[in-house]
Amino acid sequence: MRRVFVLGNATLDLVQRVAALPSPGETVLSGGVERCAGGKGLNQAVAAARAGAQTVLIAPVGQDQDGKYLGDAVVREERLEARWLASPCPTDLSSIWVARDGRNMIVSSASCASWLTSIEALLALADLEAGDTIVMQGNLSRSTTRDALEFARARCATSILNTAPIAWDMAGLLAGVDIVVANEIEAEQLARQSPGILDPTCPERALVVTRGEHGAALTQGGRTVIVPAPEVDVVDTSGAGDVTVGTIAAFLGKGRALEQALAVAIAAASLSVTRGGTTPSFPSACEIADLAARLVD
Repeated sequence: MRRVFVLGNATLDLVQRVAALPSPGETVLSGGVERCAGGKGLNQAVAAARAGAQTVLIAPVGQDQDGKYLGDAVVREERLEARWLASPCPTDLSSIWVARDGRNMIVSSASCASWLTSIEALLALADLEAGDTIVMQGNLSRSTTRDALEFARARCATSILNTAPIAWDMAGLLAGVDIVVANEIEAEQLARQSPGILDPTCPERALVVTRGEHGAALTQGGRTVIVPAPEVDVVDTSGAGDVTVGTIAAFLGKGRALEQALAVAIAAASLSVTRGGTTPSFPSACEIADLAARLVD
C-alpha cells in the first residue's frame, strides 16, 4: 500500500483572536488563548490521513507536557502513525494572531526542528519504499532536508516540498523535487534567490503556487492550469496551506492526477478557512470524501 511520509515539525499552537492585527509597537487585547496541535509537519500529516492516506508523521518533540499534548492530539487520527523523535529541546510553540477578517500573523520557535539531524531522520525513514510519497517543508535544517530528499529519490519515492517557511537558501534542492508547493510571496522569494529555479518548462518538476482566495496555479510540462477556489466566508486562514499540501499528497497516492488532487485540496482548504484554529478547522474524512465525490469521482 502506498503511504505518505511527512517529515517536519510539530508545535503547540497558541491562538489569540484580535479585532485587527497590531502595527509595530502597538499592543492589542485578545479575547483569550486557544491551544491546539499544529506545526506544518503535523498539520500536513493530519490532512493527508483525513484525505484517506496511510500516513506516517516523523517529527521531533520535547520530553515535556507540550510534547505529550501533541501525542494525545494525534492518537485519535485514523490512518496516522506518529513517530516522535525525542529531542532534548522544549517542544516548539507557535504564537498565532488572527484578525476579525481571517488574516493572521504567526511566529514559531524552531529549537526542536533545528535539532533534528539527518541521522535521526533517515533512521525514521528506513521503510520508505518506491511508490510512497515524502512531504517536507522549510522548518528543518537545510542539510537534513537535502539528505532526506536524496534518500527519497534513491528509494524512487515521490517528493513534495512545501517551501514555507523560507529560512535558508533553497537553491540546489528544488532540482531533485517532484512537486514544489509555494504561495505567491514564497515563489517570488525563490525566483530572487536563483533566477530560473522555478522554470515552468522543466519537465521533471511540477509547481503549485497557492493564491489564497483565488485558488492555485499548477504548472507542469510547460502548461499552466488555474484551479479556482470557491467563494466562502473567511474566519481563519491558519493551516489552509497545510490542508492543501496534505490533501495533494493523499490523492496522488490514490493514483489521481495532480490536477485532480489539487482541485480537491483547494476545496478542502477553502472549507477549513470557514472555521477557527489550525487542526480543529481541518475537514473531516467524511467531508473530504464528499468533496472528492463531487469533484473527481
